[in-house]
Amino acid sequence: MTDSVLPPAPNGVGVPGLLSALDSYRLARQTLLGTLGLGQSNRDPLAEFAEHLVAALLGARLAESRVQANYDLISTDGEHVQVKYLANPVSHWPNEHTVRSIPGVDWYALVVYEAFAVTSVLAFPPDLTEICSALGKRHPGQSTSLQFTRRNWWTVRDDVDAFRQLGMRVWFPPFA
Repeated sequence: MTDSVLPPAPNGVGVPGLLSALDSYRLARQTLLGTLGLGQSNRDPLAEFAEHLVAALLGARLAESRVQANYDLISTDGEHVQVKYLANPVSHWPNEHTVRSIPGVDWYALVVYEAFAVTSVLAFPPDLTEICSALGKRHPGQSTSLQFTRRNWWTVRDDVDAFRQLGMRVWFPPFA
């Protein structure tokens, strides 16, 4: 097979179309990373963005190492914050997320993306017992883990004040 007769990719797009799409992504990624002040980061841009967004919401600073274990941010009060994200399409959620208590970490923040738009930021305290109970969870280890699903997100979204009273911090766009 010669270079001039390459078959299309499985989705029917040829090599030039694939390379063009990668160029578009590369330029958009460079713009996002430039806005975050990260230059040539090879880390997942959704993770990088999530950390910066939560830092801005909390008035926190990034940990000295962007790849250290256990926490990503330190609040002005000295609280340690782990930041993760959950990304799904709007129509259904093939992905779920396990929120975990981490020794020495005060907050576990979860940025929820739907169709690559931020739909909420949820921060969980270390003891998840009451939150799991309010969500009707049945899995083991509820004091230290929460198997977070779309239904759980809807429950929090629809009764945010109840979950804030259980110790959660919850933000929705436009984050004003």
